[in-house]
This record gives sequence, C-alpha cells and structure tokens, in this order.
Amino acid sequence: MARSKVTRGFGDRGGMKGVALAALMCCASTMALAENARYSDHDPNGGMRTGFVADVWLPAIESQTDIDVQEFFAGTLMGSKEVLAGVGSGVADMGFVYPGHYPNRLAAHSIFSLFPRGPQEFDDMAWFYHQVYDRVPAFKEELAKEGVVPLMVTAGLPGAFVGRNELNGIDDISGDKWRAGGKWPLKYLENAGAVPVSVPWGDVYVALQTGSIDGTFTNYDGLHLMKFDEVAQNLLISKELWFAVPFLHIANKSFVEGLSAEAATGLVEASRAAEAEFSAVYNAAFDQVRSEQEAAGYRVTELSGADVEKWENAAELENLRAEWITSAEEAGLANAAEVMEQVKAIHAEALAR
Repeated sequence: MARSKVTRGFGDRGGMKGVALAALMCCASTMALAENARYSDHDPNGGMRTGFVADVWLPAIESQTDIDVQEFFAGTLMGSKEVLAGVGSGVADMGFVYPGHYPNRLAAHSIFSLFPRGPQEFDDMAWFYHQVYDRVPAFKEELAKEGVVPLMVTAGLPGAFVGRNELNGIDDISGDKWRAGGKWPLKYLENAGAVPVSVPWGDVYVALQTGSIDGTFTNYDGLHLMKFDEVAQNLLISKELWFAVPFLHIANKSFVEGLSAEAATGLVEASRAAEAEFSAVYNAAFDQVRSEQEAAGYRVTELSGADVEKWENAAELENLRAEWITSAEEAGLANAAEVMEQVKAIHAEALAR
C-alpha cells in the first residue's frame, strides 16, 4: 500500500467532519481500517539511527502492512529506562531499547559489553547478533519474559574517546577524569589508567564544557549528535572498538500476535529488509562524522593497534568476564558461565568472517 502519513506525537487524528466523516464511516463497513501502532524512542530524530528508523524502517512497515505508525521521538512518550516495560505492557506497540539500561532485567544482554573489540562491518555485527539470538536461548527468553519480541537490530558507531586535552593515544587518558556509560566501560577506563566518573548522559556536555570531566567514551555518532566534540575537540577513534551492545527495536508480543497473518509477515519482512540497508548507512555515517569534525578543525586521531590492545587488556578482560558471570548469576541468569562460553565462540566466528 502507499505510505500513509506518519504522525509525530499524538497529533490530531480526529479532525474529519461532515462529508469526510460520513465517507469514513461508510467505508469502514466495506474495508479494514489500518492498524494504529505507537513507536517510542528516547533519542531525538536526526541522528544516524533515528533518521534511519524514521526514513527507512517505519515507512517500510507502512508500505508492506496495514499498520499506521505514530512516532514518538526524544522521549516524548517514554524515557530510555521506561521503554522496555512500556512496550511490554502496551503503552507503545513498538520501541527502541538500549539493553545497557537494563543490566538486571536483561542480564544476558549485559554480556555484550564484555567484548570491547568486534567486527568492523555492520553486516558482520548483525550476523553475530542473530547467531546469538538463534543459538543462545537466554536472550530471547528474557525478552519474552518482558512481553516483547525483537524486530530489528541496529548499532551505534564504534566507541570513541572525546576529550578536552590533547589525545595522541590511549596513554593520554591516564590520570584524567573520564566518563562512560555503564559498569563495564567504566572498568575499561580504570584499567587504562583514567579516573572513571559517572555522569548522566544529559549532563555530559556541560560537564565537558566546565571541566568537571576531561573526556567521555561513547559511540561516535552519539557524541557528535550531542555536540560533545564542540566543547572537547580532541578525539581518538577506531572501527575495532565497536559499540558492542545491540540497539534493539522491539514490538509488544500481544500486538504482533493480534495482527493478521499478512500484516505480521509484512512486519517481519519489512524489518529484515530495512536491517539489510543499515550497513550502508553505518559506513556512510562514520565517514560523515569524521569529515565534519575535521572540517570544523577538531583533532581526530586513529588509535594504533597497540592502543586497541591496551584498551582491550586481554589479561584483565578475563577477570571482568568472571565478574560478569557472578553478577549475572546474582541477577537470575543461572547458566551465565555457559552463556559466556557460547557467546565467546560466536564472537570468534564473527571476527573470522
């Protein structure tokens, strides 16, 4: 079907009067009305991923199904730590979930941060994620427990360092105050000699601007979208430092089960097709961010192989993985050690592709 209008926010969907309303009521008896679905995303539209969602994925769903999507970006419907429960309970029918915000409820998903180096191409990342979901039951099981099903996976650009002070290599973060999101990246910073600091995402710009922190480690597109590089103009980048946590685009399980067979199939096929298109977006976005930063006069330096190895810190990484097993077991993932070995094997396969 032709793409219908996507409504941003609740909008005014009840403005038809007179003849138009009568025509609608007449037609309702002879044709099926479109299925309305609300999509919730805590990030603002206009970034690499959100732009792709708004311009590619949601239009693909509308073109292949009778689903009419209402978009709610920038947390206008739910915040980042509300979406999982919100989609599961039907506040929204679809949504974006960053698993890193749910370390206990999505204990299995917290494992991804324990793989600081990864594939450099999104196609290989997607292969890795799908293999994990297909071969390790714990991942789909904990989503099912929340009443949601995965539709599409995307990713942030690789992790990058953005700092106030000159950065020539990983050693230059030593002794300075650095922020990262989540327990495990903070430990990587500490292992690399930095002073790890927790700062809410929304406060990072001001913290960098005022010198409360010297830098932050986060995904390359995210730091550029939030303009952290505007106030901290020194960057260290490497495609090997993939932002390992998958970006999950999910749907309410009951919503999907309530669709017609044709609409449910179209939803899956549209999501699969859109995901396949994300690879080109991913590569282009990396080049665009770097180009814009260099044009602005920012200092962008690629990490050396030795720097990447120092960041990974293979010896200490095994200690962190053992710590993850303990914490995941405490969160209720009884077979955490088995899950770790399974994911390690799939990760090795992905790197060998």
